Amino acid sequence: MQELKQDQTLIVSTLEAYFDTPHRDILMSLPAKTDEEDYGVPHNMQVGEVDEEGWVRWEMIPSTVTEDQVRRLEQLHDLPLPVPPLYFAYLTTRHVLNVYLRYDHFMVGLPDLPSDNPLRSLHTLWETWEPLIAQGYIPFATYEDDAGPVCWDTHNPSEDGDYAVVWFDHEALVGQPSWTRAQLAPLAQPLFPSFRTMLTSLLP
Repeated sequence: MQELKQDQTLIVSTLEAYFDTPHRDILMSLPAKTDEEDYGVPHNMQVGEVDEEGWVRWEMIPSTVTEDQVRRLEQLHDLPLPVPPLYFAYLTTRHVLNVYLRYDHFMVGLPDLPSDNPLRSLHTLWETWEPLIAQGYIPFATYEDDAGPVCWDTHNPSEDGDYAVVWFDHEALVGQPSWTRAQLAPLAQPLFPSFRTMLTSLLP
């Protein structure tokens, strides 16, 4: 429990640092939700009035995602191993939108966690890339503008339950109905030794 609290504190610090920018108003403005199925800002995350173009400011709020919900989603998609503890903290700490982490030469987009359906984007990501999961690569984010999935390589887990981070170019995967680990390994482009390193490298 203490480790989870520490991880949740790190997640809050990372998100606050990400949104602490002169572009905050842009990052924290998105189309408002207009019906149950769309991906707009849920009402309880909205701040102020919806403008004439249908956009609204939003704010992070405490997450309502439970451990049972995360574990059920892992089981639904037959994950070979659980998500890293720090990613679990990301899923269960804040409802948040529009998180695109910027590094020197690339950007990684984490799944949106809206308050009305927080795990929908992650469910879609895992559903889309089930053949990768079957070979030990678990998608958890996207590279650049949906250029391909960012994944954990679960074949060499660390002692703390984390994994090396790689990404696959979507174009390299097109046209293959199924893959073997031997076919995928040369296409896995390394990014970070772990998810924790990926996040902490952004902090001052």
